Amino acid sequence: MESPQNSIWGPELWMILHSSAERIGTKASHLPKEETRIWVGLLRSLQYSLPCPLCKKHYTAYSTSFPLPAITREIVRSWLFNLHQQVNQRTGKPDFTESVSEKYGQPFHFSKHFSIFAKHMSHAVRLGWCAREDVQRTARFFEEMKRFYDFF
Repeated sequence: MESPQNSIWGPELWMILHSSAERIGTKASHLPKEETRIWVGLLRSLQYSLPCPLCKKHYTAYSTSFPLPAITREIVRSWLFNLHQQVNQRTGKPDFTESVSEKYGQPFHFSKHFSIFAKHMSHAVRLGWCAREDVQRTARFFEEMKRFYDFF
């Protein structure tokens, strides 16, 4: 692997983010403040740990231009949908439609998807594109999300 391949890690990250967003507010036994803390921390950390310098730049611009007013299922789903749509338009991919997003409510193997993304984040560290501390912070938020939603 010469450089992190967006076509490999991108779909894995989208699967994790969209699938997790579908579960916001579904864990009544957990505190909403904890859920908010995890989401805010994760989404902030991605601007430092995405394994692609241009992707980090675009993500940071998007998150700065369109800050999340709150962490609710509808708001985060819409925010991610619009972000995904912008990425697809920029990369010449087909539109990301609401019907496609229905698949994200299905069970999925979080660890499998995360391990692929994590491998590319680690490679980005070796290339000097990300700081090790930033990647570790993002990985901790993903692990917290995995435990929070009881993903396997």
